[in-house]
Amino acid sequence: MESVPVLTGEQSATVRDAVHDLRDHWLPRGPEPTAFFTLGPPSYLDLAQDPRAGEYRARARAARPVLWERFGWLYERLAEVLGEHLGSPVCYPEDLALPGFHVWLAAAVFTKPRAPIHFDLQYRAFDWPPGTDLERLLSFTLPIRLPVAGGGLNVWDATYEQFQLARRRGWVEGATDLLRFHTRTYVPYTVGTMAVHSGHILHQVAPVGQVEPDDERLTLQGHGVWCDGRWLLYW
Repeated sequence: MESVPVLTGEQSATVRDAVHDLRDHWLPRGPEPTAFFTLGPPSYLDLAQDPRAGEYRARARAARPVLWERFGWLYERLAEVLGEHLGSPVCYPEDLALPGFHVWLAAAVFTKPRAPIHFDLQYRAFDWPPGTDLERLLSFTLPIRLPVAGGGLNVWDATYEQFQLARRRGWVEGATDLLRFHTRTYVPYTVGTMAVHSGHILHQVAPVGQVEPDDERLTLQGHGVWCDGRWLLYW
């Protein structure tokens, strides 16, 4: 897990206000009354569960001009900082969703460890171009606003490759079986500082001790795959 500063506090507040200005474009996720939304279509929700579905592509096309008009400067900043950190250029393929926002309003913020424990495997739902190396992956989270009590990620010292080996040998059936054998670490988030990892480490959105009525957890999310000398960023 690596930490990469991207935004100042003032810039993060500007992004937060812009996300709320676009509330008409938020996509509700979950039962009514909804308190968890996305701004933009994440592939883990709109594609990975049914790779044949056209909803992801349609939503990605519809969201791109809206997001780029309002957050073009942010995407350019992200590409600059992440490209420098990785030592290689990054780009945003036209046929994929731009990195987008998770919006948890107060009622949806986890106060108990109930968020899914998972690896980021949605890249398997795509047909990638020649030159793609699916051994070189990344996932990132850029916190824009956090609850008063903070926010972060639970991470276990277990990789997807270790999970596959253990499953082949019959030691485990699901990813959560790994919790018996591996150590959990809490990684606290800082507003404006991006957390970057491979996506192949076992992880979970961490709960917070308490939630205030005006709290929210707002993050910019994305993933990347290596292809022909550059990183392709998407959501």
